[in-house]
Amino acid sequence: MKRCLLICLLVVAPLEARGDDIYVLIQEGRLQEARDSLSRLSTASLRDGNVLFFRSLLERDAVKSARSMEAALKASVDPVYQEETYYRLAQYYFVRGDYTHLSEIVSEYRTLWEDGQYAPQMRRFSIAVDEELKAYESAIRQIDRFLLSHTDDTRRQWGLIDKARIMLAFDKRIGAVELLRSLSREKSGPGVAQALYLLGRDAISRKRTDDAVFYYNILREGYRSAVGLDALAEMMADMAAADSRDDSAEKLTGTYYTVQVGVFSQNDNAKKQAEIFRGYEKKIDIQDKTIAGKTYRVVYVGRFQNYDEAHDFKNLLEANHHETYQVVAQ
Repeated sequence: MKRCLLICLLVVAPLEARGDDIYVLIQEGRLQEARDSLSRLSTASLRDGNVLFFRSLLERDAVKSARSMEAALKASVDPVYQEETYYRLAQYYFVRGDYTHLSEIVSEYRTLWEDGQYAPQMRRFSIAVDEELKAYESAIRQIDRFLLSHTDDTRRQWGLIDKARIMLAFDKRIGAVELLRSLSREKSGPGVAQALYLLGRDAISRKRTDDAVFYYNILREGYRSAVGLDALAEMMADMAAADSRDDSAEKLTGTYYTVQVGVFSQNDNAKKQAEIFRGYEKKIDIQDKTIAGKTYRVVYVGRFQNYDEAHDFKNLLEANHHETYQVVAQ
């Protein structure tokens, strides 16, 4: 009888969740199950740092989540979760632009875990702090140490992007552009799109419209979902509005205006782009253009004897295709 009662109790009584189980549920995206499991923890454990950490991961409000993480550290969260707590807090402070707290949390982390799981990311946060403080020499020294420690493609590319960005801010443009051009020619990796974006932004800052549109088009071809595309398009639109009318073709015999509608590294992509504009019954040219030792295919639509006609046609194309194009003299 007693044995039967014990079996029934084991079946009926809900098992109290363990911290590891909750963490696995969160990692697997089973958030409601994680919330239910967290609610079954005993009252005595509600002040535990682990519980506060789990709550922070389940919290939808970023500010409340960060407060729970801060409380978790004060409540002595288990070492297995402590590193991640520091890292997530660093992410939060960085996004918020709170560089004072970011510097503090990064310093604490690097004191506790010199070669920790998130050491590379924390090094980059430390570089960001130096950049914010305009301590460019210190930032570049940190990047050089980072590059010596991390030679795999992904981390190396991020290190090079950081270095180029800071060199641009540090008035070392020639070296920065050389780094970015080299990185932009690599076959893949997270730094390629970043390099193209920074090259485009640099061209815009120097009012080099042709270069800006060139990098924009290459970025669009390879990374159509890149966040920087819209930003570059807006900056180019502002630049075009401020530019004076280019009448160089009207002053030169035998030249004309055309609308550049794309720059492509692959010939097939250039041909596909050309087909899109066949319906306008304008002459379409695909020409090779070599930049930094690499050949690209540039697609042009139309031939106009004066700038105003070409500009009106460009506006029509942009309205129809929701893209950014450029009038150029040939």
